[in-house]
Order: sequence, then C-alpha cells, then structure tokens
Amino acid sequence: MQASPEVISSVIQTIVTAQQPAASQDQRRKAVELSEQLKRGEARSSVQVGLQLVQSSHQVEVQHFGYAVLQHVVGVRWDEFTAEEHTQLATTVFSLLRQVGGTTSSFAVRSKAAVLLALVTKRQGGQLLQALLPELLRLASEGPTQADMVCIVLRMMAEEVTQYRDDMEADNKRHLLSALTACVPQVLPFLETSMEGHFGQALAASQQGQHQLSQLHAAVVTSALGTSLTYAEWAPLAPFTDSGLVRACTYFLNTQDFRMLACDTLKQLSHRRQDKENLETYNAAMAATGEALVQAASTLLTQQAQEQLSFEGDSDEFGQRLCETMAEFGSSHLHCLPSHDNKILFLQQMLAFTQHPYMLLSSKALPLWIALLSPRDNAAKQESQPPNPSHSLLPLECVSALLDLAGEQLRKGVGFSTDPSDFPPYFGDHQDYKDFCISYRGDMARIVRLTSGLLPDQALAAASRRLQHSLHQCSTSGTSVAEQHSQFEAAVLFLDSVVTAVCSAHLGQAASPSLNSTLSSTEALLQLLLGARLADPVLLNWHARSLECFSKLLARKPVLVPAVMQKAFEMYTSNPLEGNAYGGIPPAKPTLEWKELQTARQRVGLMLVAHAKAQPQALLPHLAPLANKIQEMWASGAIGTNEQSTLFDVILAAAAGADIQLQKQVVEWVLGGVRTEWQSAAFQAALDSPAAFVSHYISLHADAAGQPEVGGQQPRWQLYHHLYLIEHSGKRTTPLVKGPTGANPQKPVPPLPPRQDHPLNEHVGWMLPSLLRVCACLHAIWTPQIQATLQSVHSAFLMGPKERAVYLRRPLPKGRHAAEQSGEEEAGTVAGTNAAALRAWLRQIRESMYQSLGLMSISVGAFYACGAGQGLWGPGLMDHVEYMDHQHLRMMLRHLMLSFTRICPPRHRNAWLLPVLTPLLPHMLARLSSKWAVMVSQPALGRPSEDGTATNDEVVEERLVRELTREHLQLLINMADKPPLEPGQGAASACQSVLEWLLSEAPDLALTAVATAVAALWWPDSDSGAKATAFCRAVVTVARRNERVYNFVGREMLRGSMAALAHPIFTAAETLQLIRDILAQQLATSPGPRQELLALPAITPAILQKFEADVAATGSEKEQRFIIRKLLMQSGVEDLQAALQLNFKPILAAVVSVNNYEQRTNGKQMPVDQQGGDMGLERLTQ
Repeated sequence: MQASPEVISSVIQTIVTAQQPAASQDQRRKAVELSEQLKRGEARSSVQVGLQLVQSSHQVEVQHFGYAVLQHVVGVRWDEFTAEEHTQLATTVFSLLRQVGGTTSSFAVRSKAAVLLALVTKRQGGQLLQALLPELLRLASEGPTQADMVCIVLRMMAEEVTQYRDDMEADNKRHLLSALTACVPQVLPFLETSMEGHFGQALAASQQGQHQLSQLHAAVVTSALGTSLTYAEWAPLAPFTDSGLVRACTYFLNTQDFRMLACDTLKQLSHRRQDKENLETYNAAMAATGEALVQAASTLLTQQAQEQLSFEGDSDEFGQRLCETMAEFGSSHLHCLPSHDNKILFLQQMLAFTQHPYMLLSSKALPLWIALLSPRDNAAKQESQPPNPSHSLLPLECVSALLDLAGEQLRKGVGFSTDPSDFPPYFGDHQDYKDFCISYRGDMARIVRLTSGLLPDQALAAASRRLQHSLHQCSTSGTSVAEQHSQFEAAVLFLDSVVTAVCSAHLGQAASPSLNSTLSSTEALLQLLLGARLADPVLLNWHARSLECFSKLLARKPVLVPAVMQKAFEMYTSNPLEGNAYGGIPPAKPTLEWKELQTARQRVGLMLVAHAKAQPQALLPHLAPLANKIQEMWASGAIGTNEQSTLFDVILAAAAGADIQLQKQVVEWVLGGVRTEWQSAAFQAALDSPAAFVSHYISLHADAAGQPEVGGQQPRWQLYHHLYLIEHSGKRTTPLVKGPTGANPQKPVPPLPPRQDHPLNEHVGWMLPSLLRVCACLHAIWTPQIQATLQSVHSAFLMGPKERAVYLRRPLPKGRHAAEQSGEEEAGTVAGTNAAALRAWLRQIRESMYQSLGLMSISVGAFYACGAGQGLWGPGLMDHVEYMDHQHLRMMLRHLMLSFTRICPPRHRNAWLLPVLTPLLPHMLARLSSKWAVMVSQPALGRPSEDGTATNDEVVEERLVRELTREHLQLLINMADKPPLEPGQGAASACQSVLEWLLSEAPDLALTAVATAVAALWWPDSDSGAKATAFCRAVVTVARRNERVYNFVGREMLRGSMAALAHPIFTAAETLQLIRDILAQQLATSPGPRQELLALPAITPAILQKFEADVAATGSEKEQRFIIRKLLMQSGVEDLQAALQLNFKPILAAVVSVNNYEQRTNGKQMPVDQQGGDMGLERLTQ
C-alpha cells in the first residue's frame, strides 16, 4: 500500500521537529512513538513509508529514520512477507544501494544502505548472495564510492560467520555459511585488487591536488582492509594467501594511514589454529605473517626510529599494536619462521620491546615470554618434576638475558609515588597508574619465576647479588630513603620469585649433588636475611615479607625453624610500638609513623602465619614453646593484643592438620583467657540489656573542645580481639570441603555434617550463649530507643564514605589525605574515639560474630546440644530484624544463614531452624516487595551525581536492595537442596530438603518462600531472576505435596514466569523451561494454567486446544518450549511479544555509530502489576 504524500509529509515534519535543539520533550516523545508505531505496524505499509523516507532528497535525519525502520522490519518481521515480496524487496534495496552510490550522500547514509542490503541478503539466504555477488563486483568497478559500499556489504555478510546470533534457523544459517564460503575465491582477490588499485589512485589524486577524490579512494582501501580483517578470522587460508592479501598487509605496515588495520589483519591471522587446514598451507601462511611482522619491527627498532615509539611519538600506538601482535604470533607460531636466524631476530626484537623505557610498550611483550616459558602439557606442569632446560622453547641464552632483564624491569613497577597528582601523562589518573604498575610487576615476577625454574643456580646467584646490593644501599647514609625503599622492594620481589620457583621445582627431589648445591644456595640467602638489621618501618615490612618464601626450605631443613622464629621475635623487640603495654590500646589518633610501624610488625606475624599454613609439620614440635613465648612477650609489652592474636593464629594454623588432642590443647591455649573474661560477672553484666551494652562499650562524653567522644576503648579493643580469636579458632579447626579432581566447578560440593569430636565442643557451652547475647545487643543498637541516646555520633551507624564510594562506583579515597577527601575524620583503629572508629568496630564485631556462629552451626557437633544457646538462638538473631540495614542483613545471610540452612541436621530443624525462618521469611517478603515496588515505579537515575545527595542515596539504596535480593534468593535455593548425610546414614535414607520439610511442618512459611521467588520474577534484575527461576523449578517438583502451593504454582507462578519474559535482561530459555515445567505438570489436571493462558488477550479456546494437542504430540522438551514460545507470540501482549522478538533480534549496527552500552541491561523497567500494584502477589493475601 502506497503511503499518501500527506502522511509522508507529517512523518517528516515530526522527525525534523524532534531533531531541533530547541525541541520539547513532548515533540521528542512523539518521534519515538512514531518510530515504534512504524516498527510494530502493518509490515508492508512500514516498508513503503521507510522507502520514501530514505530518498536522497530528504534531510539526513529523515533518511536515518527511514533506514532504522527498514532495518527493523527486515531483521525482525521478514517472515511476514511472501516469497515474491522477498524478491521484490531484495531488488528494491539493491537499486537503492546503486542509487545512493551515485549521489553525494554522506558516508553515514551510504553505510546504512550497505547494512540494509547485507541484512536483506542474510534473510533471503545463500541463493541471493550467489546471484548478487557478480552484480556487486560490477557495481564496485563504477567508482570509489560504490567500491566502498560493496566492501561494507561484504564485511557485514562475513561477520555472520564470526558473530554468534540466534536469529536464524539452523538450516538457513548453514546454507548461508556455505554460500559465503563458496564466494571466498571471488571476494578475496577483489579485496586485494581494490586495495592495490585504489591506493595507487589515491596517491595519484593527491599528487594532482585532488584531495577530495584522494580521500574517496583511501576510504576504499580502509574498507577493503576492514573486510579482509573479518575474512582473516575464518576464511580458508589457501585462498587467503593466494589472493595476495598477506603481501598487501605487509606493504601497508609501512604506510602511515593504513598500518593499524594491516597489523590487525595479521594479528587475526595469528589467532588461527590449524584445525582442518593443510599443514603445509597453514605453516606457509604463518611464516609469511611472521616475516611481515619482523620486517615491520626492524623498521621501528632502528636507532633513528626508537624515539617515535615513546609517548605521543608518531609510532606510539602502532608500536604497541605491533608488539602485541608479535607477542600473539610468537606465543603459538614461533616455530613457523623459516630459519633459525629469523627466530633469533624475532626474539631479539621482542627483548628490545621489553627493555624499552616506555612502560605501555614494554608491557605488550610480556605475554610472549610467559607463554613460551610456561609448560605446554599437563605432565610438565606437575611440580614433582623440575623443568628440563633442554625442553625449553627459548634458547638458554635468551632465558638468561630475560632473567637479568626482568630483574631490572621490576624496578619500574615499584616505588611509585603515592601523591595522587604524580603519575605519567599516559595514564588517566593515579589509580590507573598504580593498577598498571601492580599488573606489570606481577607479570615480571612471573617471568622471573619461570626463568628461575630453568636456570636455578644462575637465578639464586642473581638474587643474592641484588639482595646484597640493596642491603648495602640501605646501610649507606648517602642514599635517599625513597631510593632505599625502591631498591629493597625490587630486590625482595626478585628474591621471592626466584626462591618460590626454585624451591617448588627442585627441593622436592631426592638427594643429589645438584640438590645439595641448591639447598646450600637457598640457605645462604635465608642466612643473609636473618643477619640483616633494618629499623625503617617500610624496610622492616619488606624484610618480613622476604622471609615468607622459604617455607619449603624449612620443610626440608626443620632445624632452621627456631632461627626464623627468633628473628621474628627480634623484629618485635627491636622495634617497639606505643600502646603495647600489658593490656594497652593503640593511640586514639595514631600518627603516620605509628601506622607504618604497626603495619610492619603485623607483617612479621603474618610471615609466621604463612609458614604455619604452608608447612605446619615443620612448626608442630615448637608449638608449646611458641605459646609460652607469646604469653611472655605479651605480658612484658613486647607485643600488643593485636600481635598476640596474630601469633595465636600461627599456632592454630600449624595445628590445623594435627591430631584431635593437640588441636584441643592449642584451642585451650588460645581461648583460655577469653573464657576467663567472658565468664566474669563484669562481662556478663554488660550483656544484661542493650542499655548496659551501650554504657559499657559506647559510653559518650565530650572532649576538651566540646566534641563528642566515644569511650569504652579498652572493652571495645578487648571484645574485638576475643571475637577474632573465636572466629579463627573455628576457621582453623574446620576442614575445607573440596570437590574431587576434575569435578564440575559450577556444581556445589556436598557439605560435611557437624563433627562430633570437634576441638571447640568443650567451649560451646560458654561461647554460644554469650555470642548470641552480644548479637542481640548489637541488633538492638539500631532501634529508635537506643539511637535516640547516640545522636551525637549518628554517622557511626550510617554507611561510611569508602563503602559508599564503592556503591557509587567512584574511586576510593586513598593516601594520607583520604580523610579530607571523604569529608570525615580518619578512624585510626577500631579502638579510636570518633564516629568512624565506632563504625569500624561495629562492622568488625558483627562480621566476626556472624562468621563464628556460622562456623559453629555447621561444624561443631556440640552446638546442637547446647540448651542455653538453643533458647537464645532465635531471639538473638531475629529480634529487631526490622531495624537492620540492608547490608547488615545481607552479611548475616551470607556468613550464617546460607550454610546453616543447608547443614542443620533434620532432627534439629524444629528447635533451631524454625525459630529463625518463622520471622525471617515473612520479613524478607515484605521488605523486598515494598522496596522493589518503589524502585520499579520510580526508578532511580542511571548514574549518581556529584553533588545530588538525594539521588546518590537512591542509587546506593537500589544497589543494596539488589544485593540483598540475590542473597535471599540464594538462601531459598539452599532450602531446596538436600542436607548432608550424617554418619552411618546411607544414601537411600537421604532426608528431605528444608523446602520439603516446610511443606509438611509449616506450609504457610513454605508458601511465603515461594511467593518471594515468584515476586522476584517481576523484578528487573537478571541475577535475581535466574536464582528465582531455579528455585521455582525446584518448587514445581514438590508442589503436589501441598494444595495451596500447587494452586499457587499453576496461577501466580505461571503468570510471573510469563511476565519475566517481558524483561529483556532475563534469559528466555530458562524462563521458558519453567513455563514448560508448570504446564507439563498441571495443564491437563488443573484449571489454573488454562485460565491464565485464556486471560491473555489473543488466546482463544480454539488456539489453546490446538496448543494442548501440539504439546501432547511431542515428548521433546525443546520442541515443547518452541511450541510455548509460538503461543506466547500470539498472546497479544505487546511487551511480551517485543521481549521474545528481542531475544532473536539481529545485532547489526551501522558502521559509523558508536554503541552505547550503559544501562543496556537495566535501562528498561517492568511496570508495576496493574491488577494490584504489589508485584503480582494480590491473590496471595486474599
């Protein structure tokens, strides 16, 4: 049907008006509505309107609009046209392409016409492509504009091979791919001829002063190279190399304008694997690629051209791209270079790139060395056998040079300034610079490890030289402090890499002369460090770290353990710290010097923890003397409470694999003092009520300036460390659950039941009741009554600036000016006196408490026999849950409830699990439903503002709600899992899941859990939707056990799953599978699903009857899902149809457009359910 001139005129006026800078929101909205109307209206009319809009007589904006309509109709609604109309459309669009090519239309319009023809060809299939190709090649000969458009069409078609799109049936796609492959012998020579011919014509036109014509010819070269890049990914290599495209790329590597695309094409070839290619052809193609790269690098690495490789040089970007391409090529195809001299030249060039002072360029070469030095097969990766130098892919001379070079380059990644304004100009900000340095340093350290495994003696000697040199520099008065720090840090990083690699590869071997030499050299390095004396806190920190890497040496020679421990004690005593007096606390406002020294001393303890975790057997004989030494040093003030806790962790880590009696003894050493304190009358009195807790730990008074100050420093510091010791006692004595070798990482490993002989069994009686009383008091602090007494430090109970910055996706305030940047006084330590310190303390004890309770509930057998704890369990966790912040509730779910719900033995569920789930599940349904109702009806702005506090609050709130939703839905999924088998219980007697148990024990509670998951199907969050779908599928399998749940599944769950399809962010396949499960179970037996389907506008009883017959006629779930999709496409619900079509919509963007990826997943919001406005749950409450 031909659109009337009046209609076209009105459409043009609407488009042009909306494009004006002064256009109103209403005018822009009308243009959007017009676009949607044309895309969804009668297809033939839409095509007629689109074809009239794209005429060259109209403005560019109008033509763009017309092309957008045509692309949508062709891409999405092609099947609505007849075969004859398909042919007519193809002819019309090709004529349009020819017409546009003969005008002075802009490149944007020409590219859109080319994209449209590519889309029509793709929809029509391979037959049209083969018929059209000769016409395209003839069209390309008419001029540069036409050749450019033809290259774009060919590129768009070739991308069908490289980009996965689920918008074509399998047979049609196979035919198209077959046709594309058959066209390769014609297309590739055309591309090479186009490059050569138009490049020559561009040069000639430029010499004649015809710059516009020269640019048109140059554009053809660019398009031909871009198309070659696409074909390089999949086209057979024989016709690709025969066409001369590799030679063309080799030539263009030396041209300023085209070398980037030429390099990208060669890089794409370097990605290719042999697969079905002829070996001789494949090797020849790779050899030609490598020779082209070597030739280009030889030009760049001349002495005259070196400067152009630096920042903002003429070859800055190209040098990085070429180096990256050579690294990709060398990682897989170094052996394809035709001669030994070529290989040596290639490696020399890559060493030159690695050594270049420009860090961005140097970093591009590192993946090559890592790839060539890493073992290629699984057998060689086993640490039981040291690497064999004769099997190295690199000559040992190159390995030796690389070892020395990496040691020098490590200096670049260390010692960078902490001043936010001090960074090289080629980084966006200081954080980018820091992140790059950390990555660069890590890659260099890995290269050192790999080269050290091949040349252990040389590497140990180099580490000794560098360490001695840096220690000499640290003792030389003329060396600046900054130079001392960077020298010693680089030496320690090199040492750590060398020793780690050598010890892992060689110290596990049987005794031999070479092993004795390696042991001697490694021990000499350790003795050098044991004899060093460093007082500077930064140097002391790195000194302690340097001792961490000798764990395997200590395992081989346990006689060295006392010397290492003695060195650690010496580091403590020779570097005293303020606040370490017996029972002392850190200063309220510590200085920078104090914090640096405290960090260094903490590193000393962590060094011993690392040894205890890596080689516990080496420390076991020394546990009793170590425990006595810890107590002695703490009593004398040589170590503080903080360091005492860390050293106790050393004992716990070393005893983790010991027998149960030794573990019990160690736990008694660690927790004996805590038990004495917690059983005291004063401690218990502080837990009598929330008011007593606040008075003891958070007493407020004014300082000299009249500002509020938080008291209770000593009790807070003590409680923090007591909880730390309890938490780590649980962690170190609870074995990790590991899956079998080769297990599916996506499948959760079945947990272990609680141990009846757990070392903490004897301590549960005094720990658990007190922990739950602390928990209850902590939760009560957020009640209005307690908050009213703490208004002067109200900010302590709000999210801190750093955590808020994380949720706003902003850089964290760093450095010594972090407090000024965040607008809040620095916390100092958890024993500080300001609001920030109080916030840190509250968070730390909350996390330790949830971790401790979670560990005890899943691993300590005596936990469920504690009568006093049972009475406090439900109230301690759930009282005042309505006042908990989202992040606090999420923390409790993650650290405690997820594991507890899954592990709790079935016989204890009524006493322990039911008192927690009874208040939790209804509260979570109410909290999440109310929050999501607001978020969906009034979505927050897409991104936070710089000064809009209210807007930022909305952004933070939304992200917190999303996280809490996902955590709670994971809890529901855990409820559907089977519990672990208890000792003596066979697989045949597997117990019910929590969900099954609730269906019989508390059906209303089970229905609440199901309602939450169904509500989540309406919420626009992809992760939550996936979890909700998984839980709903589990519910369907057990729904028959309860009539109310069964009916709820057939009505509300089915309706919610269909609504979920209206969200483009959800995975249609998973949601369709849920719908299929529901219908397969209930369609033939229950009226609910039938009524829900008939409620859809366009579904009649006749359509439904045919649908039921089609479903019953096939037993294939895949076919049933396809039938369901076809039914929903007829539903008449526009949002549902659009969502289903979007999942199969082609992604063909115009070449000149820049895709905006922001808000792609969360930009579209689901409207509130019109029936009740309560997220589809209106029937639950009736």
